[in-house]
Amino acid sequence: MKKCLSIVGLLSCFVLFSCHEDIDTSARYVFKERTVADYLNDHSQFSEYVRLLKEQKVSDVSNTSVYQLMTAYGYYTVFAPTNDAIQMYLDSLVIKGIIPEADWNAFPDERTLDSIRAVLVYNSILDGTKQEKTYVTAEFPKTNEEFDVNTMADRKISVTYYKDDLDSCAIDGICPVSKKNRDIEATNGFIHQVGYVINPSNETLGGTLHKFAFDYESNLCVMAQLVEACGLIETLTAERDENYEKLYRTGAFPKFHWNLLNVDVAPPEHRRFGFTLFAETDEFWENELGKDRREITKEDVMDWVEEQGFYPEGVKNDKYTDENNLLNLFVTYHLLPERIPVDKLALHYNEKGYNYKIKNAQPTIPVWAHYVTLGKRRLLRIWESAESGGPYLNRFPVLNNGRHDDYHEKECSEENEGIAINTGEFSGLIKLINAIIYPIDKPLAYTEHVRNQLAKERLRYDAWELQPEAMNNDMRIMSYFTRFYFSSDPDKQYFENLTVNSKETSFMLLNGRDQGWPNYQADEVLAEGLYDITITLPPVPKYGIYEIRMGVSTYSGTRGICQVYWGSRKDQLVAQGIPVNMQLGGQDPMLGWERDTDDDDYNAEVDKKMRNNGFMKGPEYIVANAGGRETNRLSATSTRRIIVREAMSPDVTYYLRFKTVQDYTNKQLFVDYLEWCPKEVYDNPETPEDIW
Repeated sequence: MKKCLSIVGLLSCFVLFSCHEDIDTSARYVFKERTVADYLNDHSQFSEYVRLLKEQKVSDVSNTSVYQLMTAYGYYTVFAPTNDAIQMYLDSLVIKGIIPEADWNAFPDERTLDSIRAVLVYNSILDGTKQEKTYVTAEFPKTNEEFDVNTMADRKISVTYYKDDLDSCAIDGICPVSKKNRDIEATNGFIHQVGYVINPSNETLGGTLHKFAFDYESNLCVMAQLVEACGLIETLTAERDENYEKLYRTGAFPKFHWNLLNVDVAPPEHRRFGFTLFAETDEFWENELGKDRREITKEDVMDWVEEQGFYPEGVKNDKYTDENNLLNLFVTYHLLPERIPVDKLALHYNEKGYNYKIKNAQPTIPVWAHYVTLGKRRLLRIWESAESGGPYLNRFPVLNNGRHDDYHEKECSEENEGIAINTGEFSGLIKLINAIIYPIDKPLAYTEHVRNQLAKERLRYDAWELQPEAMNNDMRIMSYFTRFYFSSDPDKQYFENLTVNSKETSFMLLNGRDQGWPNYQADEVLAEGLYDITITLPPVPKYGIYEIRMGVSTYSGTRGICQVYWGSRKDQLVAQGIPVNMQLGGQDPMLGWERDTDDDDYNAEVDKKMRNNGFMKGPEYIVANAGGRETNRLSATSTRRIIVREAMSPDVTYYLRFKTVQDYTNKQLFVDYLEWCPKEVYDNPETPEDIW
């Protein structure tokens, strides 16, 4: 198999770097009155592709061909393979043993033929009809980043640029986009000629690691063996919830008619699972252990982990599947239960100084996310800033966080630098149907130092950051304005970490892209009706007293009043203070809100008065409009509510419950973000909590 893959790889490289394009270069004019189908049909190098488009139906329940679709109004980005490209793809199928000869008549059965044809056709077209989006090469994503729009096969594809030539690119690393025949405009989209067939991997993380365990050229065989020893392979093969798929197809999730805006809100089409693995390479292990990768054992690694003092609480025995086992603690901290693509390692949107509307906008102030790992629940930070030069794991710099500072990194010591996540052309990252593997060259562990650093910082979470399903199903930082509706039926729940307790709850995710909302990272949790929901909270890093706050916007007059409950027993949560009135904005004298003045001492007194009332101003970090200067701190409609102040342990799972205290079905629960703030930060007499 390895030999076959190597030959395919050589074929791909040959196409990318050595192919001579002997084609009609006069064809790059604009087809203002002609369709994609017209252009393809008029150019003989696409005759095989046209034939396949005509043979392939749009779906199993439609008699319309994909070719007919290309004659109709729409927003399609078409990566059209030439006849030579298709022939090369058939050659690769011979090498893989799927067909005996490179001919469409050589398939052993109709089912295999249909499957291969569907892969070729569906993955060659980005269907931007839902969001009216097409792509010219100038709008392609950066290296290894994925297109916002999926293929007709509902798959993600990405772009790679080569040899410092930004005009030379390939789809998914092996399908070169022609420099001569690209950006061809038709009435219903754009056409780019490609030199190979786009065929995204169908491999899962579990299946790939199972193969890598004895593939010494993979550079990940040691990590693969460790994951297998911990009994995680089956878990990591999960791709999607087939029960949800069946229910969706049978109409079990009808659209919700939102009376407030008189619009229908649809449920998500899928419930996908996903994973991210940050993996030390075999080269790393060879250097650390002084042994050839073929000789490294799980016992060697466990001994090394013990020597580093990473997990003193870990049990050193051969029960590797136990989450308290030393090796298991080490391995599972490398795994997240969500597929995080390159472009979403750092979620840039409306942090101060950043303008997402500028193509290739560079990072400004830091952005971060804190994910809960597999196995024993722990926090893994991903961080990016202007100074970091890319995304990092567990980076803890000192920030310019004064009232008149810029919140950029001031300095970062070597012990706080973290681990760089290489996403470039030669990073070796692996994109799979349910996961991405990011090779790393430093050891990743939840050390005492990491825990101490996290325990003395305010941790801010976007409300949807707490739900892995949101990332796995393409709901985070969308490129267009959209809404999703989720069933309140207890037998049809969508989220593992969020429970809808009442069938009278109308529960939605709103992504406010381009709406000018003051929401952190654009999206929000929204519920109406006689709502009642419970959220599973992430763990705190160390034992201590923490304050939990919720970000609220009174931007809308439909906010309601809810009682907040908190505790570690999900069925017996304790009410926290009086009900939270989400209608109260800074305009209400009860909050004590005043706009900042030139007098910092007076501003600090206002902050103190608001805290005494259970409120805080919004963060200086967030702006409502791209590139704007009006931050949430300066907005009377964006405030924080202090809802919990309790001692918390990292080994205990806590919950928040939000339940309406009103009988009005049109009043809303609104949660933008949640903050965990240790007492060391919010009650520090020497260094007051920053305004950011």
